[in-house]
Amino acid sequence: MTKINIEITIVGEYSTYEALRTEAETLPKTDRQQFMKALDTVKKNLVGEKIYFLSTGAFSGTTFGYLFVTNKKVVLAEVKPFGKVKPHELKYADYTEIDHDILKALGITATVIELKKPGLFGSKKNKITHIPQNDFDKIFKFIKMQIS
Repeated sequence: MTKINIEITIVGEYSTYEALRTEAETLPKTDRQQFMKALDTVKKNLVGEKIYFLSTGAFSGTTFGYLFVTNKKVVLAEVKPFGKVKPHELKYADYTEIDHDILKALGITATVIELKKPGLFGSKKNKITHIPQNDFDKIFKFIKMQIS
């Protein structure tokens, strides 16, 4: 599995794609290459967006990646084995309910944000998982404000 480390933090109210790209130049070579590849992959999803949180995480059924939280959507740059990066996007406008959970078992803690949208036969759920605990509460509260 590829190690994902975020050394860039968003200082102030928000950041932009261009500011994150500029800041990425300060990272060590290996981290910089991985993060720049992730940014290039999600560029069309983030251009013109205000990015309020940058973290790591996963969507249901995917591997880990960089999590970009904007005021309209959550974008995951999924880092796959062998350096491939795939974008995923969840738009808040598609969802009507949000819930969260912190699961603990065998000394391992997993964080989960569950987004629900109405469907033809019940509701459809999407999950954002594995957000580090120090970011989890802030990200959950932010997304909840956007959906409410």
